[in-house]
Amino acid sequence: MATEYETFVTTLADLKDGEEMELLIRDLENYESRKVKAIVSSSKEKLPDGDTLWIRFSRGLQHKDTWVIKITGELPLPFA
Repeated sequence: MATEYETFVTTLADLKDGEEMELLIRDLENYESRKVKAIVSSSKEKLPDGDTLWIRFSRGLQHKDTWVIKITGELPLPFA
């Protein structure tokens, strides 16, 4: 079963579709936060081996479509 994550953004333009970027994500199974390097995509076809990424906007509203995330590295949390 694929892992599901969520991230918060101000706008969808904050996400670099198909490019590696740094993101603060939350694992929806255990609600642990992680800061990662990851490739994100708006399409499962572009990143078929990725996990589900739910997008929430800064006010908490959830985007209607899921994205896909492939984590490429771990980074230290800024508040740990």
